Amino acid sequence: MLKSWKVRLALVAAVLFLALALGLGWLWAQRVALAERVIGQALADRGITPVSFNVGFIGLRSISLSDISIGDSAAPDATAAGVTVNYSLGELLSGKVRSVNVDEARLRILFTKDGLSLGALDPLLQGEGGSKLNLPSVVVDDAEILATTPYGVFAFSGPASVAPEGEAIVVSSGALDIADAAAEPRFAPLLANGLLRVDGRKLGFTASVASAAGQAEPVPLFEAEGSYDGEMRSGRAVAEGALSFARNGLTLASLAPALSSLYLDLGGGVAYRMVAEMQEQNISLTAEADLDDFSLSQTAAGSFSFSGKVDAAGGLEGNVLKPLRVSLRSLQLRDTSEPLRFAPVLVDGPVDYTQGSLSADLVLRSALPSVFGARLANITASYDIGAGRGQARANGSLTFTPGKLELQTLLPYLKGKVARMSGNLAYSARADMKDGSFSSSAEAKFDKVGFVASAATVEDVNGTVTLSSLLPPQTKGVQTLKVATLEAGIPLRDGTVAFELDRTGLRIVDASWPFADGKLTLVSSSTAVNADNAEFLLTVKDVDLAVLVALADVPGLQVTGHINGQVPVAMKDGDPILMDGNIAAEDQGIIVYRGEAADAAATEQTKLLTDALQNFHYTELAGGLSGNANGNLALRLSLKGANPDLYDGYPFALNVTLEGSLADLLRHGTVGFRPLELIKEQSKGALQPPANKTEP
Repeated sequence: MLKSWKVRLALVAAVLFLALALGLGWLWAQRVALAERVIGQALADRGITPVSFNVGFIGLRSISLSDISIGDSAAPDATAAGVTVNYSLGELLSGKVRSVNVDEARLRILFTKDGLSLGALDPLLQGEGGSKLNLPSVVVDDAEILATTPYGVFAFSGPASVAPEGEAIVVSSGALDIADAAAEPRFAPLLANGLLRVDGRKLGFTASVASAAGQAEPVPLFEAEGSYDGEMRSGRAVAEGALSFARNGLTLASLAPALSSLYLDLGGGVAYRMVAEMQEQNISLTAEADLDDFSLSQTAAGSFSFSGKVDAAGGLEGNVLKPLRVSLRSLQLRDTSEPLRFAPVLVDGPVDYTQGSLSADLVLRSALPSVFGARLANITASYDIGAGRGQARANGSLTFTPGKLELQTLLPYLKGKVARMSGNLAYSARADMKDGSFSSSAEAKFDKVGFVASAATVEDVNGTVTLSSLLPPQTKGVQTLKVATLEAGIPLRDGTVAFELDRTGLRIVDASWPFADGKLTLVSSSTAVNADNAEFLLTVKDVDLAVLVALADVPGLQVTGHINGQVPVAMKDGDPILMDGNIAAEDQGIIVYRGEAADAAATEQTKLLTDALQNFHYTELAGGLSGNANGNLALRLSLKGANPDLYDGYPFALNVTLEGSLADLLRHGTVGFRPLELIKEQSKGALQPPANKTEP
């Protein structure tokens, strides 16, 4: 009986084991279908639907899925070519897995006014739908994320990994490509190395970002970190970096193709820091930059470089760009054109950008050590980028101080040409750019301006000059200035200078001064002149010899009569050179010379000459000036006439030269006296002295 019981028990056990084996075999055979139902139900329980996939393999340590699609099949929110889940049996029974490997993952992200959305995967962010999802470490060999934002669509692609961190999910990548998905990209593709932390609706990130920009190696742009709260719809991001531009290296157009139409030729370096504050759909941006010889070349106004600090503030309101304000803080501006047009200056003030238009309100001060901080100009400017039109206005008032604030210190091309300036200069200027062309004009008011030039010393210049162009300088027709004093060999007072400046140079139209009860007039005799190459014609009109001799104050000399004539003048090495010319008396007169030279006559001929000049009644007087007006001159005189007290008024012809400084002659009467040719008899009969003439 006992044996029978044991046999029956063994048979029952064998049947049970067989049934279990058959059941396990059936389950194993049905494992794929069961896994599909279990996984689908698990995702559905967590709110992740619709989902489609195929189970390719299931074993004791892993399961492989393929053709995964989550969301609308026509436009799924996430897809993957394949997923391999690794686990142990115990982990699987407890709802955990060791790791997940994903091939060719595609994900769509949407940023809206309500925050971040992953579509059908939103429960992963919201923690909805039954039991908590235990996310394992996920490695994605080839991920692609398409992010739609109010500011455009952006594509992120590359390898990535996803890992749980407490309640959060951390996504990281060592080489993530970022591209503008617009038909005409606004920026060159970027390469990022960093991580993204997702905690419910909260995001945080750190990244190093570089630009492809057509370079052999990626160009580092910035290090960034930031956070975003999807519930509060607010966030903050900070980025810092530095760039170095060069014509044959990194260019702005290569970084941002959207700016290529500006044709900006940049050089030098810039370090920067930017902070972005986000609230709803609005973004506020603040930035600061440190410019190191940052250059802007090949513009309509020339080439420049900048060094110093710049602050900026702007942002977006929805899709609309907020006004951008750039504040310049003693930014040093240098001219890099050849030749240099101006000395370095400091620029302070704001530059605003609003709806495609730039405007500026700036103050310029000198950056030169000798006059550091001297206010030079107030400038307002505007530029419409879309229309390609702009304008600038400048005004200022300069008080010149010799050796310090002078035009030659501010404008290098005047160095050594205009020095020791004094007085005041007030000016206004304007510049306009339209359709790629540049025009400018200006007006300058002189108030007791004095200076020393290579050819003359000038004092108390007064008047207004209008320029029709600044680059190159051109006057608006003939301009006139009053000149109180001009010394160019001789002192001239109360003159008027009419001149014209055009592309070929300066032309003196009519420069005239009263002189010895007559007039001296200087005009350009060539098309144009400059300080080193000029030709003039000096006209002497109705100069009273009696007044001229009194002005010279030569002891013992008296002369009557009036002279007229012309003397060519040429500028050579900055000095006015008189080229002889022809000056003659318009009527008869008398010369009386009873000075020291007459008493010191050493020979019979020289005594005869000095005796004749003691009361010489001339019928003809002619001559000319030659030499350097700022140095030694030779005054050639040719006289015809007679002394009624000598040889019964026998006629003589005299040729005499006076040598020395004309300025000294007119100031001090110290001029050398040397007869070149002595008295000669005339071939004709004796001439009678002029009737009714006595000594002057």
